[in-house]
Amino acid sequence: MTMTIFRFGFSMLFLAHVAAADTASLTRDAVAEWRAGEAAPTKAPAVAGKAMTLCVRLRTSDIPQVDELLGWKGRGGRAAVRLYCGQSAGKQSLLAELATDARDRALQLAMPREALGAETSHVIVLRYAGHKLDLFADGVLVDEEWPLGALLPAEGPMKIGTAVEHVALWNRVLSDDEALALSGGRTGLSARELHMFGPQRPVGQYWRPRGFNVNVGDCMPFFHEGRFHLFYLFDRRHHQSKWRLGAHQWAHVSTPDLVHWEHHPMAVAITQEMEGSICTGSTFFHDGTYYAFYAVRMSDGSPAQLCAATSADGVHFTKNPPLATLKEPYAPGPGRDPVLFRDETTKLFHMLVTTELANPPLAGRGGCLAQLVSRDLKQWEQREPFIVPGYPDQPECPDYFEWHGWYYLVFSNHGVARYRMSRQPLGPWLRPKVDVFDGPQARVMKTAAFTGDRRLGAAFLPAGGYGGEVVFREIIQHADGTLGTKWPAEMIPTAGPSSAARTVKLSAPQGLEAASLGNVPRDFLLRARVRPAANASYFGLRLRAADKMRGGTELRFEPRREKAGLRGPDVSSSDESEQTSIYDVTGLDQPFVFELIVKGDIADLCVDGHRTLVTRIGASHDAGLFLFAQNAEVVFEAIEIRPLN
Repeated sequence: MTMTIFRFGFSMLFLAHVAAADTASLTRDAVAEWRAGEAAPTKAPAVAGKAMTLCVRLRTSDIPQVDELLGWKGRGGRAAVRLYCGQSAGKQSLLAELATDARDRALQLAMPREALGAETSHVIVLRYAGHKLDLFADGVLVDEEWPLGALLPAEGPMKIGTAVEHVALWNRVLSDDEALALSGGRTGLSARELHMFGPQRPVGQYWRPRGFNVNVGDCMPFFHEGRFHLFYLFDRRHHQSKWRLGAHQWAHVSTPDLVHWEHHPMAVAITQEMEGSICTGSTFFHDGTYYAFYAVRMSDGSPAQLCAATSADGVHFTKNPPLATLKEPYAPGPGRDPVLFRDETTKLFHMLVTTELANPPLAGRGGCLAQLVSRDLKQWEQREPFIVPGYPDQPECPDYFEWHGWYYLVFSNHGVARYRMSRQPLGPWLRPKVDVFDGPQARVMKTAAFTGDRRLGAAFLPAGGYGGEVVFREIIQHADGTLGTKWPAEMIPTAGPSSAARTVKLSAPQGLEAASLGNVPRDFLLRARVRPAANASYFGLRLRAADKMRGGTELRFEPRREKAGLRGPDVSSSDESEQTSIYDVTGLDQPFVFELIVKGDIADLCVDGHRTLVTRIGASHDAGLFLFAQNAEVVFEAIEIRPLN
């Protein structure tokens, strides 16, 4: 492209539109400022180290026609700072890059070009604060990264493209208010956020934070004094931030009733470069203080640090010095996901930590929960492993609770949450027949109590990688102490009026029979009662199918195998569909009720109020819904279909 190069100049007109801040105070220490038509720069920008703020005003009409917007070279000819247009996540995007001396690859931030809208100009701010890098568009924070090292010293003049109207550069970190002032202050900020991100969806089933590349990661529910808190790992880029270290932080929302939610400040944020990621943990209340126990994945690969941030109100947390790192016989590197409980007999606090044995007796089977104990939550003594479950990976995101005289230990292997049960607080631990809460895509579920002697679980449903939407479950306790799951009643998506209840009888003892229910809304809630005849093989429904039951996704119940799952219609019967199935589903050979939510690409099944399965289904533009039976006789009755609001 043709580049227009402007000379250094200092124009107060650049910030003349700023009424919410003292323009002189903003520009007094600016390295330089340019506007179109002034002399071209001949010197390299005088910025280096760990602090910089760059403000660029772009002319919208020229943005789609250009590639490079602004940038300069650093040591060794590498691009030190770059603002340009290109593809990101399959969309035409505005991208910013910043290179440091810590890695060969620059960090990249992005926002979809379409989100800028049709205004004649836009203000872009790139702010670098050593441990954090922010990208603002018109005062809205659109992306973040978490660097290491220092900015490459500039070794060439700034090159500015034809779409750029104004530039200002500081070798310091502007405050939030100063950065907002460059875009006109807080006036109209909510409207700009609404334009870029769309409306803020209420927190609930299948919720994720508003933004371009944000996800819910590991969930850490907590309940205290009538309020249910959801702490979760705030994820950008599906664990790819900070050169794939993750750069996760603890975000926080809470509710008294599962309906009305309050958003809180980041509970535990990255504040130092050495913090590669704030890992999963748990919240614990004792003697008037809230403790957020977590581990820090270190940027330099050194052993993870076990830490606790403290709070007087459960909202504003203060970090404290590390409590401990794991030592032999544990491998110190993977130590993470601490959970706390107190043994009321000994009055000892126990901390369970995900890790593995440094020298396991069986190769590859040393994943375990390390155990540390304390009398004051400050000084911790390492003990023998709490459990070595024998799986080929580490038992992640542990959870521990007591309920009606039973003690439960939860941990996840390959993302699937499993539980053990005992009559004693420290075991021995029994494995029930069904030791999982949901299907494999409800990742690393953890639980917390709730009002009315209830218990809720929270997990995340992956969306193209690590992180996605939050999934809530109500945990139910059977008479024998075993656990099941159902949908929390308050969190079932609201739906419109039901279609007229229908009954369909299918008889296919030697083949396949199907019945069409016609086209249905793309997003819907379905309830039905099923009465299978003896020895039925397969039955279920085909959703989002075309005529003659072509394509779509099949929900199949298999009574003989006690299995329910969602699958492609042409999948071989020998394919177990492990990622989209649940097993040991008892009662499928007897009358039972099932409910199904289909929302976007999410399908969520609840069987007889005690087993659940959530997964993603394939894309389809068809809207046909069919019932089917294969080598089975079955009656579907009281079929109700409601469009989701």
